[in-house]
Amino acid sequence: MQPQAPVQLRIFDLNCWALRFLSKKRKERLASIGQLLSQQCYELALLQEVWSDKDYGELRDRLLDAFPYAHRFKSGVIGSGLCVFSRFPIIDCLQYQFSLNGFPYMVNHGDWFCGKAVGLVKLQAYGFLCHVYITHLHAEYCRENDCYQSHRILQSWELAQFIRHTSSNSEVVVLAGDLNMHPGDLGVKLVCEWTGLKDSYMECTEYEGPPDGCTLLPSNPFTDPQELKNFPQGIRIDYIMYKSDPGIAVSCQQVTTGSQSSISGTLLSDHEIVTATLRLQRIPGVSNVNSESLPSVLSPIFSSCCTELYTGLQTAERWSTVCQYLVIMFLLLLVLQFSTSFLSALGFECNIFPPILLTLLFLFLSSASLVLHTAEKRQLQSVIEQISLVQHRHE
Repeated sequence: MQPQAPVQLRIFDLNCWALRFLSKKRKERLASIGQLLSQQCYELALLQEVWSDKDYGELRDRLLDAFPYAHRFKSGVIGSGLCVFSRFPIIDCLQYQFSLNGFPYMVNHGDWFCGKAVGLVKLQAYGFLCHVYITHLHAEYCRENDCYQSHRILQSWELAQFIRHTSSNSEVVVLAGDLNMHPGDLGVKLVCEWTGLKDSYMECTEYEGPPDGCTLLPSNPFTDPQELKNFPQGIRIDYIMYKSDPGIAVSCQQVTTGSQSSISGTLLSDHEIVTATLRLQRIPGVSNVNSESLPSVLSPIFSSCCTELYTGLQTAERWSTVCQYLVIMFLLLLVLQFSTSFLSALGFECNIFPPILLTLLFLFLSSASLVLHTAEKRQLQSVIEQISLVQHRHE
């Protein structure tokens, strides 16, 4: 049998930066994104940070002709912000919300409220069963002192595990999204090596765009200058990755990274658009062979991940201990306050403590923080044990 004729799968990926009331020129930019997608010939469009139901509905209506099928993943308080638009029917979908994603008291960062997750849609594209994953990991706010490193490593592990355990019957796997990690970072290495995914930028035959495929550029007026103060050329944190069964030949013909402007000249986002053109071809007579052997490069990656997770675990244990002491202290203070209230009722004046309501408030906050950091500790311990089990199993 002769191999089937190859087909092209064109993929569009963009972090839209569409947070209501905070993102500048949000409506204008989303309208321009919808106009751009309706005029281009992409088979898949994977968007992040489309937080508003109304914004998604307007995009859905605008793109109905170009992308008849779509799905939006909802999680957390304000949603995951993840949505997929497809020219092919979506057969099935699934979502997994990461078990750790920052802290609710870090309101200025806001990741906890977003419910960061990975979404999966299954579809038949030109006769190929494709599993398309979209994700957005926790942001990196300070590279020199990154207090969320352990959370992002945990998310990378859960992302890789989710892909491994849900893609076994797929022919083509695509992952796109904002990983909030540089190409050489530990989490990116973990995802690529543990899942077998290939970075389209590294594999492409032809590339067009900024040097090194950067998707956050200092020249973009929406980009925070502080975020790129140590990276004058910009950074690459948005990815399109892929892999296939042995019976399917997949190659990346072209990757483009760059900006598009609206009619008024406004850029579409603080991130650059990433597109990839994949060439798919079925090769008859090639069987699917599953190998459980662990690549040698993974063992040091696993060890490094456990080291980072241990660091996060130690921090979580410290905070948990502090919260325990605070809870005990406020409980004792509450007992003293009730005692003085009783003495005051008997005619003794001893009003030397703050109001009881204030103590109850601090007791509640301390108890909530204790629960939060205890749960964080348990989740980090769980992932460390998972990685260690896999590593020792293959040694």
